Amino acid sequence: MTLTIGEQPARGLADVTPRGVALRLLGPLEIVVGSSEVALPQRKLRQLLAALLVRPNATVSNEALIRELWGDRPPTTALAALRVYVSQLRKFLIRHELDGRWCTLRTRAPGYQLQVNEGILDTVCFDRLCAMAAESAAAGHHELASRQYREALDLRRGPTLEGLRESSALSGTALQYDEAWMTALKRRIDLDLELGRHLELIGELSRLVAENPLSEGFCARLMTVLHRSGRSGDALASYRRTRAHLIEELGIEPGLELRMAHQTVLADDKAFHTAMRASA
Repeated sequence: MTLTIGEQPARGLADVTPRGVALRLLGPLEIVVGSSEVALPQRKLRQLLAALLVRPNATVSNEALIRELWGDRPPTTALAALRVYVSQLRKFLIRHELDGRWCTLRTRAPGYQLQVNEGILDTVCFDRLCAMAAESAAAGHHELASRQYREALDLRRGPTLEGLRESSALSGTALQYDEAWMTALKRRIDLDLELGRHLELIGELSRLVAENPLSEGFCARLMTVLHRSGRSGDALASYRRTRAHLIEELGIEPGLELRMAHQTVLADDKAFHTAMRASA
């Protein structure tokens, strides 16, 4: 399925993914065929598949694959062992009826190439949904953008490539998508703020601040929703806790975003109390 951003706006995940097959990297490596997960039995095979999937449709050299599988000190038999693993992976794809229809493992000098229907890769679907959400937001369709971001965020099942992050390329891809997921989450929260969903966000942001005590972005957003919900005292208490964590753990004061949220709450409180005294 080919999707071009900028044509008719897609409505959600069903528009960018085929049904019945999925290769999932946003969490532990997972292969789904039909309604069942099929497992690669050996760790080296999982590493090999992941190393090819993070570079879909690109030729990955033997040298790079050997480095992914054995690090900087490969055995002298590494190239022969790699060929065995490639053969086993190819048989696995054929056995589960993935080869030829959904993906094809080819020998391409100086290494191998996994040609993939990218619609079955959760990382590609995540990227497409985030791109659509950004486009919807830019067009002023905040409700649609929030929904598209939610669908993108729901693709994540845990830390990207959990259990396979030791190698350089896999670690880099994992960090890239973990950061992209966090960025998408903040953008979705900002859209929900614009949609006036302050009360709905309090619980979610309280949990995120508890899980990420050094995140100034989450704290600033929590302060905003608490303040707009009439809980300025709780907003200021949240600021004090995060500031204390930043000083204790990192030795720094809050940055501009969190300071501005703090000043907004203080200024509004001062204006409120001044108005109350004037009306007394």
